[in-house]
Amino acid sequence: MFMAIDINLVWLALVLLISPVLGAYAKVVKDKRGFVWLTGAGVLYLLASAFSIDIPWIPSGLSYGVNIFEIIALIATFIGALMVAADVFR
Repeated sequence: MFMAIDINLVWLALVLLISPVLGAYAKVVKDKRGFVWLTGAGVLYLLASAFSIDIPWIPSGLSYGVNIFEIIALIATFIGALMVAADVFR
């Protein structure tokens, strides 16, 4: 119908939300700050995918929410990935 959601953003968000669990299982969690950044990025990607829902009665100005939250989530993902990599290789 009209519920076209960007499924790739949802999968990316789910992977980022599961990453702290996988990190704890692999015993690579020394400092949780990096995983907090990755989890926050997952939540932001879910928010971006919520803005990608195509509903006719929503104003078109809200479509910028996808781009805004994707950029913020991308920055948070880079920060979190760098912090986790620095902790793993320390």
